[in-house]
Amino acid sequence: MRKTNLFALASALALLVSPMLAVASPDSVQACWKPAFLAGDADAVAKCYAADAVLWLPGAPIMQGRDAIRAGYVDFFAGMSVKSVTLSEMGNSSRGDEASSWGTYSMVYVSKADGKEVTDNGRYTDFSRKIDGNWQYVVDHASADPVAAPTPAAAAN
Repeated sequence: MRKTNLFALASALALLVSPMLAVASPDSVQACWKPAFLAGDADAVAKCYAADAVLWLPGAPIMQGRDAIRAGYVDFFAGMSVKSVTLSEMGNSSRGDEASSWGTYSMVYVSKADGKEVTDNGRYTDFSRKIDGNWQYVVDHASADPVAAPTPAAAAN
């Protein structure tokens, strides 16, 4: 009888705690964003963001709202073609219809003006919410990797 009560208690606790331990699918909102970004489709990328989302990108002013975010991507895609994107998730957390993830990225672009290839490496943190059945970014923050510290020999010169 005692083992049955312990099992029932353990089962009840597991059910109560499981929503707190749920992990977001690593590609939930990224499944929307990455193919749209690779295609250079600003309209499709913008649909991956909530109407009131906030986007911070390296070297750019804050973009608030889907329209501003779309305009930022239109400007970017006007000057660059995306060659590749690698997102390396380091962690994530979710609860119900909200999720966050963080990690590093590496992107390769080709300038439409001169054909030069540009590699951009950095870090990201995002917060997303399931809205009308679709995962959308609420906050998307990317930052470039810091410039490497000079080596002692280079600093002496």
